[in-house]
Amino acid sequence: MLKSKALWTLALGFMALHIALAALLPLVEDETYYALWASVPSAGYFDHPPMIAWWIAAGQAVLGDSPFAVRLLAVLASALLTFLTYRIAWLYSKDATTAFTAALWGKAMIPFSVLAFAATPDAPSVLFWTAAVWALAELTTSRNPNWWFAVGLFAALGILSKFTDLFFALAILLWLFASREGRTWLPRWQVWAGAALGLVILAPFALWNYQNDWIGLERQFGRVGAEGKFSLGGFVAFWAAFAMLVTPVLFWLAAKSLPSPKVPALLKWLIAPILIYMTGHALTSIAGGQWLVPIYPTLAVIAALGAAHARSARFAAPTGLALGVLIMVIGLWPGKILIDSHNPFTQMRGWDRVTQDIRTRMKTENASWIATDAYGLTGQLSYYFDPQTPVWSLTDPERYLFRGPAPAEICQEKGLLISRAPISEARADVKKITLGADMTRNDGPIVVMRYYTAIISGPTAQAAFNCAAP
Repeated sequence: MLKSKALWTLALGFMALHIALAALLPLVEDETYYALWASVPSAGYFDHPPMIAWWIAAGQAVLGDSPFAVRLLAVLASALLTFLTYRIAWLYSKDATTAFTAALWGKAMIPFSVLAFAATPDAPSVLFWTAAVWALAELTTSRNPNWWFAVGLFAALGILSKFTDLFFALAILLWLFASREGRTWLPRWQVWAGAALGLVILAPFALWNYQNDWIGLERQFGRVGAEGKFSLGGFVAFWAAFAMLVTPVLFWLAAKSLPSPKVPALLKWLIAPILIYMTGHALTSIAGGQWLVPIYPTLAVIAALGAAHARSARFAAPTGLALGVLIMVIGLWPGKILIDSHNPFTQMRGWDRVTQDIRTRMKTENASWIATDAYGLTGQLSYYFDPQTPVWSLTDPERYLFRGPAPAEICQEKGLLISRAPISEARADVKKITLGADMTRNDGPIVVMRYYTAIISGPTAQAAFNCAAP
């Protein structure tokens, strides 16, 4: 593997692209929110497990405060994913061409071609899921039971990245007890030692949740069992998004390859639980094709093992890469917004001007801090303003447990409230409020986002934070 010039060219070529995108493009909303997490690394957070915050903090410790620092480990993870995909396919095929095809097809998928630089929980989630698949491939091809320690390690790190990776643990359990091959491993002590290792790694996260009334599990697991109305449209939208992100030709090749005897049953076991659950979820609730991203590299391996020599295979990489380039061109088209909505592409535009306008407004109104009412805006403004300008949300206290009490001046001095929604004068979370003029975030003459403002003072007990003692 390490001697393959084609593989190194593929991995380093895309890494160079991702480094350029990571360094040149401003952070999107969610990235700034996770960067706020990283300012106070914790064993847990409300929305997701803590891995992405740890990654961002590590990148900033090495490179300082910059978009590339925030995204550093995501870029490195994407490069490592290429080698893991190659190795899994080679272990099951013993063929360098098939292995390279799997690595290439993995890179042709939208999340890994042009979007892999983004610092979101999906980056560590897909890396550790695929690393665990690799460990299982080494295990089943070498019959060395010590690989169970690597399986337990990577599975636990995946769960610390995103709760979606719990489906990997479920898949292993099902395979161990329900398949003939899996049951042959049950007597081996390494299986249980690997599981124990994973539980030890997860213990601090579990303890944090216990100490905080399991709030870290509340948001994601609140969806489980929630009743909804049957929606054929939502179901179709889920599968359409799934196929588009995998890219249509690769989606077809992966589906076509599933019955092939060349595809190990283990790979099918590993993708089955999450596919079945998300399909059922999409019938009654909103589900996104991106929720299945952890299995995309496995799908690339499945497609390569079963259909690398199919006629349509020659179109897989070119059409996938062309689709990725098209999405980026449409999203980043200069001087014009072609996708007019609150999306990652519009979230990156126009910050230099609006931050200057906010500073001017604060100086004019003698405001010393910024108040918000949405987590994304809290993240964006926290990132674009230095620590000397405190940014605190009046809502959703569960999102900000890691920050502790707010600075004392927030209770004593005026603040500028900024919101994407009209502001009501009848607010219970502040003692005094005076509505102000609207502000806009512009990309040249184009209004990207309108913000409503007010001058506030005296946060009350209904605000989402406690003030520190003066």
